Amino acid sequence: TETQFVANHLGPQLEKDHPDVKLLVFDHNKDHINTWADTLLNQTLGARQYVDGIAYHWYAGGMDRLLDGALGIPNMHRLQDNLRKDGMPQQLVLGSESCHCPTTGYAGGDIAVIWARAERYGHTILADLMAGSNGWVEWNLLLDTIGGPNHLGNLCESTLLAAPHRAKDATPDITPLPDFEKDKPMGKTNIGDDRTREELNALGFPAEYLDVGVVVQPIYYYMGHISRYVRPGSYAVSGVIKPGGTKEDGRIFRPKGAVVMGGGENSLARNGIELTVWPCEGSTRQQFYWAMDQQKPILVHGHDWLGHPTKSCFARFVDKELLGLRLTACDSGDSGNFNFLPVADSDDPRYNIVLTNHPYKTTPQCLLIQKLGNNGGAHGPLGGAQIVLGECDANESAKWTVDEKTGEVSSMYLGEEVCMTTGWPFLQMGSFVTPGNNKTVILLNEANDAANFALKNEDNVVLTSSIPPRSIQSFVLK
Repeated sequence: TETQFVANHLGPQLEKDHPDVKLLVFDHNKDHINTWADTLLNQTLGARQYVDGIAYHWYAGGMDRLLDGALGIPNMHRLQDNLRKDGMPQQLVLGSESCHCPTTGYAGGDIAVIWARAERYGHTILADLMAGSNGWVEWNLLLDTIGGPNHLGNLCESTLLAAPHRAKDATPDITPLPDFEKDKPMGKTNIGDDRTREELNALGFPAEYLDVGVVVQPIYYYMGHISRYVRPGSYAVSGVIKPGGTKEDGRIFRPKGAVVMGGGENSLARNGIELTVWPCEGSTRQQFYWAMDQQKPILVHGHDWLGHPTKSCFARFVDKELLGLRLTACDSGDSGNFNFLPVADSDDPRYNIVLTNHPYKTTPQCLLIQKLGNNGGAHGPLGGAQIVLGECDANESAKWTVDEKTGEVSSMYLGEEVCMTTGWPFLQMGSFVTPGNNKTVILLNEANDAANFALKNEDNVVLTSSIPPRSIQSFVLK
């Protein structure tokens, strides 16, 4: 096993010959990170003394890898909790494989996908850093235009692509790809190569760099907001986006008196996405469809990156690796049926949401909020606590306020109002103290609507502004 190899061979040899080399173990997906960490860092098995940290990939397993980078964040909080409890807070936690697959935005050619990849990438890095990660490593710094070369045909994204054939001084003998490169998974089609310099510039690939044979993809600029302003030596500090005022004053994306949820189509209404709670923003990512007492599925609707309609339902069991409920196909045997039943206290207007077709539990199981490990890291307890299943009776975390007009399901269990969310909200943030004791705030808006905000440093409002749709902004407070 890896534990035995590190304990009996690699660890002692590195300590003897290269004591300055740090050893990071695991190097795989977030869904299994705690199982491996618990074993490799077990005090009795001998490897712990040689291990300097845990490396992980940016995704969880089991999805299509197009936008699953922010899955598994609750597992990251569990990891930090376990490291602290076991007396190992000094362990490094490093994202070792940041990318998108398959192929590249340039080769794929769809503007919605190109920019959505950039958003996902930026959000994932922010979410990991706010959960305690010490940094991240790019999959590659430079690849060819389809994401290679790769001997397995596993072609993935890079922020920069080599395109010498597009340079102004390119000669006819310079081919788009090396002779040994495979042209999969896009077949022999590379949409980027079929576009003009001006067309690519309009899509977000700057012409000035194409002229020297380099494709600078939109993902580069989202990553750059973080790498430029969150320098080595920075650390995450408490920060979470909250709606202003009260529910009666309206939400970020839903004005007062409106019942239509804002933000645009929900691109996270997809099988495999985790169910969480976040501060209420009044968006379609916090909109659900149900039948109150008819033992029917709870549905979410949206569109994927390519504009195809999507529909998913709540699962009827907790995921064994991510330890929370996920969305699943509505026509599968994994889909749950639920009743919305008034809580036992007749003066309480809230509801229990009761699963009626659990695969093996005989006592009623309700939707609950499970608090995050490590108190939710820098996002705090309001930032992404999981929805799970558990006993209904007298459990405050099982009591929900439901709004049939808006499709919003909310709770005060965490001390402030939070809403049930598919994955994560449209509006996100990361906050950091950087070398020199400056504070950096990075704001990311994945919605199709602008969002007004007030930036507070402790109790002081330092800025009021608006972030445009589908954009990222950085603020440095000195």
